[in-house]
Amino acid sequence: MLNANDFLSTKVFAEIAKEQSKDPYADSLFKSLKDLSSKKKGKYFEHIYQEYMQSKGCTVEKPQNSDHDRVVDGRKKEIKGSFLWGDATHFRWQQIRPDQDYDDVVFLAFYPDRLEVYEADKQTVRSAVEVQDEKGNWVYNQHGGKRVNSGTFFIDGFPSDFAWMKQA
Repeated sequence: MLNANDFLSTKVFAEIAKEQSKDPYADSLFKSLKDLSSKKKGKYFEHIYQEYMQSKGCTVEKPQNSDHDRVVDGRKKEIKGSFLWGDATHFRWQQIRPDQDYDDVVFLAFYPDRLEVYEADKQTVRSAVEVQDEKGNWVYNQHGGKRVNSGTFFIDGFPSDFAWMKQA
């Protein structure tokens, strides 16, 4: 049997500690949110965005159907959040579905020390993600490989990489 103190001296523990030291969120107020399941994160992303928009004096209502997350001042909003990926080299916003019923996509960018909120209208996002390369591959396709348009897309980068993202 290996007790806790013995575990602290193993190579495995050293590797785990090394990985944790790379986590830019290790001391972040957002660490507990980052560690939740995707489903729970999504729920909190919606609540955070709602409170933010209400603090700006906007009217925020529940969604009219499951294709969007909130209605803000009469516009249907689909909310996407991301923490830094890799070695903090980019954000990845996923599950972008241009065929769903919404007016705008909200992009939450959770840096270790702050949250930035961006938006873009649906047509602008559609133009950015429904892209094929010279071989006909769907560059940002999220499911089923690159040869078929699955209708679900992702984007990688920082908000500054996307001139079409406007601060909310």
